[in-house]
Amino acid sequence: MTCAPSVGIVIVNYNSGAWVEGLLDSLASLNYPNVALIVVDSASADGSLQLIQRRRPDAIMVCPGDNVGTARGNNLGAQICLDRGFDYILFLNDDTTHEPDFLRRLIDAADPRTLTVPRILYSEDHRLINTHAGDFDWDLGLFRNTYHGRPDGPETRQPRTLQTASFCCLLMPAQAFRDAGPLDEKFFMYYEETDLLQRVLIAGYRMLYVPEAVIYHRESASSGGGWVTPFKLYYGTRNRPYLVRKHARSRLRYAIFVLYYSVTRLLHAVRYILRGQLRLLRAMMLGMRDYCSGRMGHTLDVRDF
Repeated sequence: MTCAPSVGIVIVNYNSGAWVEGLLDSLASLNYPNVALIVVDSASADGSLQLIQRRRPDAIMVCPGDNVGTARGNNLGAQICLDRGFDYILFLNDDTTHEPDFLRRLIDAADPRTLTVPRILYSEDHRLINTHAGDFDWDLGLFRNTYHGRPDGPETRQPRTLQTASFCCLLMPAQAFRDAGPLDEKFFMYYEETDLLQRVLIAGYRMLYVPEAVIYHRESASSGGGWVTPFKLYYGTRNRPYLVRKHARSRLRYAIFVLYYSVTRLLHAVRYILRGQLRLLRAMMLGMRDYCSGRMGHTLDVRDF
């Protein structure tokens, strides 16, 4: 009998006490035999670290003593997977739950040159798709063809090749991380996986959407909850031009992006003012200011908004 490939499940935990038991219950029901759990705790202050330790004494715990964000947190977890010789790394959000067979289905569709991504549904409404997996427009810095927010149905259940995805749940051959990693920690969080996955594809790997593998996601649970929050808007505003600049095919293309981005930010500012969404306006302006001044990495927290 062939031994199942080994998988290191990397979870970055940050004050997840309100939902992490669902994750732990879900992981306990996995029907895949060869896994290890690696938890990187970003200085949680809500007892979630202690809860995980009680529920999963077998977990490999990494406690850097600071809120390291998803970029450094996933780097720390991935390095343990590399050091221990795991075949695959599963990057997984702490605000997810899963069907028992999701990992087996991802493994079945993967190979040493193939990354796999599941079908992700909203935890609050399993009829709707919640995923960033799809294509990416490198000229405008926009996700394309992601199915996000669309009803789950025949179209969203077709396998396809992807240009990008999120680390909400993604299975990666460990060698791919060796070849293309680590995550750029200047992002802190948001767009860091887009950057890494582009480097992975350039290195000759491919990425597949596996709709038979199903997980459920609480949108932005650690970022204030919801699709658009000030915290998420700040880091997205700051990191998006940094991402496009890293991968721009020419100076002219990047200049066109800067013009487009500036005009659209102005339009967003007007909309926020008219709607009285001043916290979002402030977050966006801070993000633009910090990108222009080169202030990257961990700069602001959820409580700062």
